Amino acid sequence: MMCSWKSFLLAASVTVLLLHFGGETEAASNFDCCLRYTENVIHPRYIVGFTQQLANEACDINAIIFHTKRKLAVCADPKRIWVKQAVRILSQRVKKM
Repeated sequence: MMCSWKSFLLAASVTVLLLHFGGETEAASNFDCCLRYTENVIHPRYIVGFTQQLANEACDINAIIFHTKRKLAVCADPKRIWVKQAVRILSQRVKKM
């Protein structure tokens, strides 16, 4: 009886780990590339950082990915004026640090 309980616990633990790491990998791979741009303008005070996506074999479009205080990743068109201004403001913040 004790042996079957330990086997069940081990199997449950392995399942939880597989789901956790499998889900994490899947979630990360779902956001490897921006597929479209946001239509909303995001004020720089809500942005904590950004990364640049370049169109290449893996990604179809150039994009700026803004990282917000609410832990969201928002894809923006690097050609839009508000995006250029936000990138400039964020870059100035970094220089002041």
